[in-house]
Amino acid sequence: MRSVQSQHASGLSARHNLILAALSAAELAALAPHLERVTLVSGQVIAQPGHAMAHVYFPLSCSVSWVSHTADGESAELALVACDGLIGVPLVLGGLAMQHTVQVQCGGQALRMGADVFLRILDTQVRLQKLALLYVQWQMAQMAQSIVCSRHHAVSERLSHWLLSNAQAAKRAELHVTHETISHMLGVRRESVTQAAGRFQAAGWIGNSRGKITLKDPDNLRHMACECQARSQAESQRYLQQLARLAGHHSGSDHDSAELQLGYAAGAALPTAAALPDPSSCVPPYGLSQEEAAQPQTGDDLQKYVDAYDFAPVGFVTLDAQGKILQTNLAGAILLDIQRSQCQHQLFADFLDGDSQAPFARFHHEVLGGQCRRHCVVQLTPTAHRSGLRVRIDATADEWGVENRMVLIDVSEPVMPEAPQDGPWQFQNGHAGARPAAWRS
Repeated sequence: MRSVQSQHASGLSARHNLILAALSAAELAALAPHLERVTLVSGQVIAQPGHAMAHVYFPLSCSVSWVSHTADGESAELALVACDGLIGVPLVLGGLAMQHTVQVQCGGQALRMGADVFLRILDTQVRLQKLALLYVQWQMAQMAQSIVCSRHHAVSERLSHWLLSNAQAAKRAELHVTHETISHMLGVRRESVTQAAGRFQAAGWIGNSRGKITLKDPDNLRHMACECQARSQAESQRYLQQLARLAGHHSGSDHDSAELQLGYAAGAALPTAAALPDPSSCVPPYGLSQEEAAQPQTGDDLQKYVDAYDFAPVGFVTLDAQGKILQTNLAGAILLDIQRSQCQHQLFADFLDGDSQAPFARFHHEVLGGQCRRHCVVQLTPTAHRSGLRVRIDATADEWGVENRMVLIDVSEPVMPEAPQDGPWQFQNGHAGARPAAWRS
């Protein structure tokens, strides 16, 4: 296997990994004969659930994701590992196998050693053991925050956070990744990622081409990102400080704690830009795609879209994040039995019967979370002008994850009049006789 010195000669030394960087020269020298430099490529799977781990990896210039999969093929990213940590947490905690898929996110170099060698050295090097356990604690905190983020934050916020985290992990502003991959990592629909990325590109925050995303304006992405971005950075700083303290306990090191933190911070350095623009300035007119909105629109063109929306045979209703009605077309107003001029800021749930309100609240939350294309069936309460209606709702979030855009379709069973008691309907000349008025309507 290659030594640490030969790795350094190739441009990336063992000290590019923060755990290895915190070891003394003597401790690192004891590991060197067992370290092998490898090149990992994007999409490569280096560990699978239930399989014994053959190697422990110390990333140098790559980033790797823990990914969890469901039985029906859905997936979500649990943790991101880069030069700040290691791949082999189960071994640190006494296990032998990963419980999740470990997949390379951004390709690059890593050092690896055999799992059996790692366990043997872990028993003899107290500092390495402390560093590994410290990393496990930090990763658990990151995973806990990831769970909260996936349940409570909009797709656009989570996408910003994901892009920034991966750019920092990869130490570059250009990420070779597809929208499909990002959707799997975030556990949302690909269309939701494409819509949000389109908005970011229109605002000038990213460059978005096939299989590649370039961060052009990280400052505005940080403004857009959810609170998890700031919390993640704060946790990372605490982790670095603890690493620096452990590194400072040994003598004869070829670096100090300040250099340790500087080496990590340098990887996060990306271009900056001006203040955050108003997101509403980037939103195309309702009902227009990003491409259509970019084209000059005449009065006649816009009126066609307005008419198509207003006079559509199905109900269109848009809700804000709190579930209040922002807009509806004519069919939607008729279904709800309200005046369009008076519908704004009414809670949509007020039009539902008691049994439908809780399921709809969950549905509304899932739609804004962009978890998947959703539909539900609810019961509208009767009014003075109509009986209660059973309505199917198909919905999707807007690109910023702050509006729920719904299509309402009446799926109530038609009320058929009773047939005459004296016999079946009479047919004349091979055709049924006149139907009751209720049928004709």
